[in-house]
Amino acid sequence: MTAKEYIESGDLELFVYGALTPEQNKSIHAAMRKYPEVKQEVEKIEATLKKLAENTSPPVSEHTWKKIENKLFKTKIRTIGSKHSTNWSAILGWAASIVLIVGIFWLFNQNNAIKNELVEVQNENQNLLEEIVSKEERLADTESLLNILRDRDIKIVNLPGNAPVAPNAYAKVFYNENSNTVHLDARGLPEPPEGMVYQVWSLKMDPLTPTSIGLLDNFTKDENKVFLLEDIPISEGFGITLEPTGGSETPTLEQLYTIGVI
Repeated sequence: MTAKEYIESGDLELFVYGALTPEQNKSIHAAMRKYPEVKQEVEKIEATLKKLAENTSPPVSEHTWKKIENKLFKTKIRTIGSKHSTNWSAILGWAASIVLIVGIFWLFNQNNAIKNELVEVQNENQNLLEEIVSKEERLADTESLLNILRDRDIKIVNLPGNAPVAPNAYAKVFYNENSNTVHLDARGLPEPPEGMVYQVWSLKMDPLTPTSIGLLDNFTKDENKVFLLEDIPISEGFGITLEPTGGSETPTLEQLYTIGVI
C-alpha cells in the first residue's frame, strides 16, 4: 500500500484507538518507518484525540483511574521472538477511547444543560415582553380615558349607596350628552354574588322612568372597574341595581345599590 492509501484507509485512526489486530499494528509500524507522511498523520490523530479529551473531559477520580489501570494491564501479552512485552498501543488506544467516551458524554450533558437554560431565558424574556406590552396598553388606555374625562362636555354624577341595601357602596358616572356615552367608575361596588349581575339604569325623573343602559357582566374580571356604556338616552339621573344573570326588564328596587341625579 502507498502512503496515501494508508492515510485514506481509516486504519490509522483505528491504530490510534487500539482497535487493530497485532498483525495490522505491525503493518502500520512498518508503514510509519517507511513513509514519513504516515507517521505525521498518526501523530496528528494522536494530538487531536488528546486535545479533544483534555478540552471535554471532566476530572477523573483516582478510584476510576485505578479501575481503568487494572483493566488495561489485564490486556494480553504478545510475544516477539523469545521476549514478552505489553501491548502498549492497545493499552493507550483503550485509554484514549475511554477518555473520549467520558468526554463526549460529559459534553452531551453540558449541551443539554445549556439548551435548557436557553429555553428558560427565552421564556423569561417572552414573559417580560408580554408584561411590558400589557403595561404599555394599560397606560395608553389610561391616558385615553383621562382625555375623555377631562372633556368640557362631561357631566359628573355621584351615585352614593342606598341604605339599607348597600350604605357603603358608591359609584361615579361621567356622562357626555353630546356623544350619548357614559363612563362608569364602579370601584365602590362590592363583588356581586354568584348568579347575579349589576345592571345600570338611566332615569327620567317626572314621571320616574328607568331605562336599562347596560350590564356589568365582566365586573369581577375588570381590574379598573371602569365601564363604557353607549347609546345613552337623555338622562336626569342614574341608578345601579343587582339583578339575576341576564338582567331584568325593570329594576328590582329592593336591590337598588346606588342612585344619583344630575
